[in-house]
Amino acid sequence: MAPKRTRLAGRRAIQKMKIHMGPWKGRHPESKDIPTEFKGAIVDASAAVVSLVPDAGPGGETMFAGSGTIIACEDVNGTYTSTILTSATLLRSTESNDIQEDIEVNVYLADGKSMKGRVSAHDFHFNIATISITSDVPLPTASLRPLDDSISIDPNHPSEIICPEENEIASQSFQLHRHSDSFKICPGDTVVALGRHCGGTHSLWTALGKFSIDRCGFDCKELFRANCLILKSGIGGPLVNRHGEVIGVNFYDADCTPFMPINIVSKCLKRFQENRPSRQPWLGMELTNLYAARIGKLEKVISRFNISKGVLVEKVIKGSPAEQAGILRGDIIVQCGKKYVQGFLEFYDIIWKKVGKSVEVVVVRESSPAPLNLKVFVDKTSRDKVNRWPVPKTMWLKILN
Repeated sequence: MAPKRTRLAGRRAIQKMKIHMGPWKGRHPESKDIPTEFKGAIVDASAAVVSLVPDAGPGGETMFAGSGTIIACEDVNGTYTSTILTSATLLRSTESNDIQEDIEVNVYLADGKSMKGRVSAHDFHFNIATISITSDVPLPTASLRPLDDSISIDPNHPSEIICPEENEIASQSFQLHRHSDSFKICPGDTVVALGRHCGGTHSLWTALGKFSIDRCGFDCKELFRANCLILKSGIGGPLVNRHGEVIGVNFYDADCTPFMPINIVSKCLKRFQENRPSRQPWLGMELTNLYAARIGKLEKVISRFNISKGVLVEKVIKGSPAEQAGILRGDIIVQCGKKYVQGFLEFYDIIWKKVGKSVEVVVVRESSPAPLNLKVFVDKTSRDKVNRWPVPKTMWLKILN
């Protein structure tokens, strides 16, 4: 019989393994558990989902692997050049977290074929990258769909849908969406994260979840959140809606799936195509949609100002343009650049075009009897403001893949 100390150590090891493995139980449902209405969408979207395994070359460091989505395929004199959207985590070493920009990427397609790709562009602030590959035949591409996150809290118009007036996202070479409007997303809506395993047959896996208004623990405050849990190999893969349209790019977290909305990703893609440097706006405040505010606050501002939409200021960084403009935590931005603000994504679209300039905002405040007109300077991000993007430790990578 094993000594008591050894038996206790063994039990603790098993308990540790259960703690590590527990959160992932059920994250990849069996086919029978996937809602019928999603199966066709998943199959449709999966044709453009690829596995990406970087090759740092002889003596190179081990790199993070992940997934990606083919978003464009262009015929150039009989040769097809495809663009794959993924995460810039692909360029980081698992050993030192150093950046390896000049790497070759092994791309594994849905049919099992493999080919070599090269990083064509990247943005470390939003942690996205594009991979370029060439083929003799056209490859299937995904449909990208921008989100409309505006929701009215007016009880007289509970199902009101207002789409952004302007939708300046990537050029027409990318299949942005099948319909003329954005995809309306509400808390509790079902979404599906897709990815391919990084080894073996590079088979597809899925993770169903719900869109959530809860915060992620990342520096990047433009991230949205789904409560599904993905494998490490899903970093850079697509989040799709019930139509199989890509609405975001997935990142890894132990408790949820943070994702970058296609609205913001597409702005970066446009800059990639135009070969222009990124100029991300920075105001120094954290925002969420008005409907996420506590009931007590909603009661006060709705009864006083008769508003049903806007952007709630959750935090203002000391010394930031927002603080200098007089914006306070708890303020609700209802207009920006003389436009009524329907939601966070519309607000972000407005300030994206105002980098390096001042913009007028109208805010309502509990302590103020009337709306306030303020002017805030839209600064741009600098190297010391670039977001950190936490990734799993090597031990976790071995467990998760």
